[in-house]
Amino acid sequence: MVTKTAANSRIETDLESLRLMLGDLPEVADDWARMGEAERVSWSLDWDQVMGGLRVTLDPSYRAGAMTPDQQARYRDLLRRLAEARPLLERLRLQPPSAPLRP
Repeated sequence: MVTKTAANSRIETDLESLRLMLGDLPEVADDWARMGEAERVSWSLDWDQVMGGLRVTLDPSYRAGAMTPDQQARYRDLLRRLAEARPLLERLRLQPPSAPLRP
């Protein structure tokens, strides 16, 4: 059984991970062609993990009403930023979000 505190901690971790990855995305995109293959693969795997958190934790928690109002607002903002980043994700061939980009 997952406690409410553990679930909230996981939500916070996944929100922060997504925020950080989205923040790094423009710089990573600028450097993508100069990165070695191993570095691109590593970043892609990190991105895949964050997208997994979106699908497994964040979206279900949001839709179940398990987020605080602050978490809900941050989640909606991150969805907006993901939607804006969609062309960049496609260009870099990064896994697209598997959750709807509209709350």
